[in-house]
Amino acid sequence: MTFWQWLGIAVAAAVLCMLVRRWQPDMAGVVAVVAGGILLLGALDSLNGLEGVLDRLCSIGGLNREYLQLMMKVLGMSYAADLAAQTCEDLGESGLALKVNLVGKWCMFSVIAPMLLDVLEMIVALVP
Repeated sequence: MTFWQWLGIAVAAAVLCMLVRRWQPDMAGVVAVVAGGILLLGALDSLNGLEGVLDRLCSIGGLNREYLQLMMKVLGMSYAADLAAQTCEDLGESGLALKVNLVGKWCMFSVIAPMLLDVLEMIVALVP
């Protein structure tokens, strides 16, 4: 599916949620979660060629593959935490959403900390 088709599905789901919320407010959250799941599963198909692009990026730029993988992992964690927090918000659990964001940030920092140490060691090695 194209980007515009996905946007159309998202808008249609939002309208459906709005209509369902009038008669059964509890079901609107379920409709939103299901629609979000459908959109995410469909978007996963567009990630098929990403590994080849990342390999090419590493070879062209002379980048360390481990660092790029680590950064992509943190990016994925960021999106997942944001999605979970937004889902909690949609279901009316704003306090839980804040905690999901906080835990996501802690987890991302714990993953990226070794790379930060390597960068700091490189900087210290360059400074006389």
